[in-house]
Amino acid sequence: MPMCIKLARNPVLLSCITLFVFTFFFYVPVSSTSNEKVSAETLELGTYYDILRDPTNNITIDDLISGQYDTSFTASTEKYLSIFHTDDTIWLRLNADEIIQDKEQLYWLEYNDKIEFLTVYSVKEDGSYDLQESGLYNLEEQSVNYPSFLFSMDDPSIKEIYLKLDGQLPLTIFTKLYSNNSFIENVVSYKFYSGSFYGFLLALSLYNLFLYFSFKERSYLYYTLYMFSFMLFQGTMNSFDVELLGHVLPAWLLTKTLALSCNIMIVFMILFGKEFLELKQHLPKSNRLLNMAIVISILSTIGLFSGFSQYYSDLFITTFSLFVLIFLWISGFRLLWKGHKSARFYMLGWSVLLGSMIIQALVMLDILPLTLAVFEEIPAYSAMFESLILSLALVDKISLIIKENQQTQEELNETLEKKVLERTIQLERIQIELEHLANTDRLTQIPNRVLLDHVLDREFERAAKEGLPFSIVLIDIDYFKNVNDTFGHQIGDYVLVEAAKLFKSSVNGSDTLGRWGGEEFLVICPSTTLEEALQLAEKTREKLADYHFVDVGKKTASFGVASYIPGDTPNTIISRCDNALYKAKEKGRNRVEFIKMMNDEKNLG
Repeated sequence: MPMCIKLARNPVLLSCITLFVFTFFFYVPVSSTSNEKVSAETLELGTYYDILRDPTNNITIDDLISGQYDTSFTASTEKYLSIFHTDDTIWLRLNADEIIQDKEQLYWLEYNDKIEFLTVYSVKEDGSYDLQESGLYNLEEQSVNYPSFLFSMDDPSIKEIYLKLDGQLPLTIFTKLYSNNSFIENVVSYKFYSGSFYGFLLALSLYNLFLYFSFKERSYLYYTLYMFSFMLFQGTMNSFDVELLGHVLPAWLLTKTLALSCNIMIVFMILFGKEFLELKQHLPKSNRLLNMAIVISILSTIGLFSGFSQYYSDLFITTFSLFVLIFLWISGFRLLWKGHKSARFYMLGWSVLLGSMIIQALVMLDILPLTLAVFEEIPAYSAMFESLILSLALVDKISLIIKENQQTQEELNETLEKKVLERTIQLERIQIELEHLANTDRLTQIPNRVLLDHVLDREFERAAKEGLPFSIVLIDIDYFKNVNDTFGHQIGDYVLVEAAKLFKSSVNGSDTLGRWGGEEFLVICPSTTLEEALQLAEKTREKLADYHFVDVGKKTASFGVASYIPGDTPNTIISRCDNALYKAKEKGRNRVEFIKMMNDEKNLG
């Protein structure tokens, strides 16, 4: 019997173990050495601020420099500042001599939260000043593509620094000053830990998605959708939408992504809880109330785009999320009280998440003091534990189902052989389907990169042993982004599917065509010389150029060709082929180019 199932039968013991591990990870630094190294050149600015609230919104930097408002500033006593919502302009003042150790070096001031308008004034000894603008409505002014707003400090004559904060979003002011070296270390650390965190959640989600395809149990599907929506919500909390889509999405939409992703998460959270706990069967009244909650969440999403007050929207969504979490927790507790074993793991996982969300909500409502752990450590650790425990809950539930099936099979002993045979056939089919899924591009239904890498390695082995030639052709659809931008992603997907069919009809039966990534396709041609591959590429290019796509019209593609030469590796031939493709794009696209060797740019086309 698996250890997780044994633990599940003793929820008190499992609760103690979970709390111990959670506490260990929460209080023990991952690397005390690196933390000490970074903190030496990193300064949290909260307690260094003098604060001025301007309800008139008319005070200017020149007014502040003149000194007439010096007595209106109050010294900050908080490490992290929190203002839920305000119509006032907030001014923050820093004494440069207190925070900058070496004015000859480059420093970075980081503002780590979303805000509509943020201006930093660097006042010099002679009374003049430089200004840097940022915020959601000034992202084009951001010099570094980063989830936080960054401002460079490299003028040795800086005397004071003023931050001007404007907008309707709640202000949670996390600001730090980095030396250039500590900023680079911070970026590396941020990339590593965020990659580890989201990689863990993504791996767990994909694992349960495969289990859904295996068992056809909808709880796995809703769990996966819930985890994806949670990653979306946490990503907007960490401002990844600003980093990745800040120059694509309009600023007004970026102000609503957190609330929007929260509503999406609530919907899938409810769907998972309803399905896993089987509320329709066991608690029908609770099931109907949660259906109403889904409708409310959808209406709340619509309300985000109807000009409703940002303050009341955030207040409603925060309290509504807490209501849903508490209601789902109570539903699980009621089932556990009634003796439903499947609720054991569910209650543990939901308790961790509920505690984390309650803390965050109370901080956002300015009931608890703001700390960095509330928005970084607590959500990260609770998300990992909750997702892992809920995954174990699914395993536990399946184990209970299997046990019930075994009891049924014992009662129906005469049909056991038939049931086992049917189950074996089903598992074999699932295994085949999983292998197909693992090696096939989901959209175009042609081989994916995993299978292409395998075929490429195989052809290299043949070429090395038998001395047979082979070539590859890399295809990139020209200006494909314009299709998505103009017609939408659905039409873009249609173009990819049709192009894949067209390419497949052009290659030889022994060739392997697959999707290399995005709008790129790769053709692996065994026993094919460079000249033959060039002819194949030219034929395919002409065929695509003559094809008429519905709504889109004509599309072209650029082709890069390379052939195996002794001493090649998969990386070198792919690199030559990619360089040839780049060469084709430089020469105007819709053409075939090749590179025979890395130092050979001669065009045979």
